[in-house]
Amino acid sequence: MQRRFIIEKFGKIERAEIQVSPLTLFVGDNNSGKSYLLSLLWAIYSAEDTSAIFHNFTQLQIKKKQEVYDQLCKFVLEADKNPEQEIELSSQIFVDILNEILEENKDRFVASIFNSDQVTIGKLAVEIDQEFSVKIVSQREERGIKFYFVQKDFAITFSDGVRKDNYQLVTNVLILNLLLWFLKGENEAYSFNTVYLPAARTGFVLAKNVINRVGRQIAYDISEYYDKSRRMQIQPFTKPVIRFLDMLEELSAENKTQYAEIVNWMEQSMTNGKVQYGGEAGAEEIRYVPEGSPDSLPLRTSSAVVTEVTPLLMLLKYGYKLKTICYEEPEMCLHPRLQQEMGKLLIRLVNSGVTMITTTHSDIIIQHINNMCQLKEIGAPKELMDRLELSNKDVIDLQNVAVYQFTDQGAYSVIERVMPENGQFQIHTFSDALLEILQQTSEVQDYEPEQEG
Repeated sequence: MQRRFIIEKFGKIERAEIQVSPLTLFVGDNNSGKSYLLSLLWAIYSAEDTSAIFHNFTQLQIKKKQEVYDQLCKFVLEADKNPEQEIELSSQIFVDILNEILEENKDRFVASIFNSDQVTIGKLAVEIDQEFSVKIVSQREERGIKFYFVQKDFAITFSDGVRKDNYQLVTNVLILNLLLWFLKGENEAYSFNTVYLPAARTGFVLAKNVINRVGRQIAYDISEYYDKSRRMQIQPFTKPVIRFLDMLEELSAENKTQYAEIVNWMEQSMTNGKVQYGGEAGAEEIRYVPEGSPDSLPLRTSSAVVTEVTPLLMLLKYGYKLKTICYEEPEMCLHPRLQQEMGKLLIRLVNSGVTMITTTHSDIIIQHINNMCQLKEIGAPKELMDRLELSNKDVIDLQNVAVYQFTDQGAYSVIERVMPENGQFQIHTFSDALLEILQQTSEVQDYEPEQEG
């Protein structure tokens, strides 16, 4: 199932239709809404049933929601007596319910992302490519009654069974899980599987032990329960940044990485040394061990490249299995050669099962992705791949890449999907800037001062 997010009047974004691909890139002008949209997508993909999206869910008066609720209540109650049964409902009715809920809670949702009720959104909606039947099957297991959704290969088991005193709760859980699936896809992508890497990540990493969790929640996170005077006294972080700092604290040296091959490659090709926990501060301190050195250094004494790559490296090395990474300007502080390596890293992460949503100003990253799409398209022979020092994990199908161009029009921005031409994504914001500097260079070099006399 393909889903599109429809966004209107959000920051500088007049309107956008976004269909997230395994590798999605936002390119374009500064101050055109790229980070705003990236933050919104982070919040969508990290949403759970307690998210502001579903605020007051059980009390919302939505006709289609009540229709589905009534049908599923009968189905759930019957499951205790006759567990081997199934029910089919239209996919569109769930999309309609979801969109009514989004319409009701959209401003609350975006305010929770940015910790500010001054951030609003005109429209947030979901569309799917085609209608289909949603089949729910029940069966009895040793642990209790199991309900699973055929299309999404996901199951919920109620160990206490289904009774007259809990069937309404069971029904609401089923509906919420289906709505979450229509919103963001695979249900396994809980909040801890979704990461936002902010542009200011280096500073946050270096200061992470100073900005402790209690301090963040007291001083940097606005709750709807705080009175207005308290809201005006503090300048909170956004939710993506707060969650990023939380995740850095939740990393554990005891975790076994699922990305050992990518981590080893990053340490060899990008940091030229290992980034790890240790030192006098114990597991809380991140340190850098230069290649060939027996000694480790505090991260603050290492190069900008090391500190820039460290947040992602630590998440891959000591974190959970990642499902979605929202990466703001991954080329920060990177030499052009390392920007190409970053392009390679983005593709390797996609090929390891991670959805990458990225803002970028790097024409080098875009061109590397173009090259890898072409290699995949032509089925590059091993001889060529060996000569380029590439393997199958470095190439990507053009169909798995989506590029969106953001163009600042002053009061608002226009967002358009860039469709490939001859197997390449042509980014005019980059090519126009290059042509302009080439023209300037040519005029400077060709200039001949007038001869006096």
